[in-house]
Amino acid sequence: MLKKIILTLSVLSLAACAFNNDESSANKRNKKLAEENARAAAIFSKVEGSYQGNLIRENGATEVIEIKLVGLSVETGAKNDDGSAINQYLQTAVYTRISPSSASMTGLSANYTAELGTLTITNPAKDINNDDVHSITATIKDGIMNGVVVSKAGIIGRMSLKFVIGGSSNGGNGSDEQYYDRLRQKYAKISGMYYGCVITTKDMTQRGVPNYKAKMTLSVFEEKVVGKDKTTRPTLVGTFLRNDDPDEFLRAALSGEYRDDLVPAALNLDGKYTGQTNGYVTVFKGTLSADGDYVAEYSSNNFGFEGKMYFKRGKTYPAKCANVSR
Repeated sequence: MLKKIILTLSVLSLAACAFNNDESSANKRNKKLAEENARAAAIFSKVEGSYQGNLIRENGATEVIEIKLVGLSVETGAKNDDGSAINQYLQTAVYTRISPSSASMTGLSANYTAELGTLTITNPAKDINNDDVHSITATIKDGIMNGVVVSKAGIIGRMSLKFVIGGSSNGGNGSDEQYYDRLRQKYAKISGMYYGCVITTKDMTQRGVPNYKAKMTLSVFEEKVVGKDKTTRPTLVGTFLRNDDPDEFLRAALSGEYRDDLVPAALNLDGKYTGQTNGYVTVFKGTLSADGDYVAEYSSNNFGFEGKMYFKRGKTYPAKCANVSR
């Protein structure tokens, strides 16, 4: 009987040892991951924060950009024995074009090597356009980040940024409000009244539409953002009125896009008409100078290319309109 008791206790003891060894092995793995996370965070924390400066594009244009380096702790999907999530530390980046303004590119992967002071940023998205940021290679020394920004099509430009602030107040998601503010300021700069004319094609003249003068207004309209009660998104809107249309039958409501990152800056507008025009819509595609001179092609869904537009912000007609009487 005593032998049976001793044998039973021995088996239980061995089982307990085996259980403790399994638990110790799991704890060791978790401890190792925790140590790796702490080591990665300590390294990245030395460069984490916001960097701002200039990107000189290959075509010579200058952009003001910001790169945020953000450390994130994300769940791996695995669980500890107590059911708690196992996390992994990731080095990430956010790329923002401040001027000309654009939405932030979030979810970029970063890899900083402290021994060499080198930084690599990659865009893991599979559906990026040829001109979107694909990768960035840079060095960081004394708070200065110098590097090359590359797209699928080739080099976008070379950047030199300066450290401006540490950490991240929004977890690296970018700020919609900041982007909307920049967009609002950009649209406000081109808002106002434009006077000009449309020099119609020979075909349009034969259709009974000779050259005519017109007025165009541009302004900023704030639309509500779904899910954000206190946030509004600025959009560029306007009106187009022909001088030979006193009843405003051909009054157009404009909406469009202004790209001051292009040289020259591009202003494209879509026109929808309130009168019974059988679905007639127009598209203005042109360039806008710093002095407010707008030159564009006037096209419609009914007649195709109808003529050239010459407009100027202010109350003065462009010289091209001197011989236009209507």
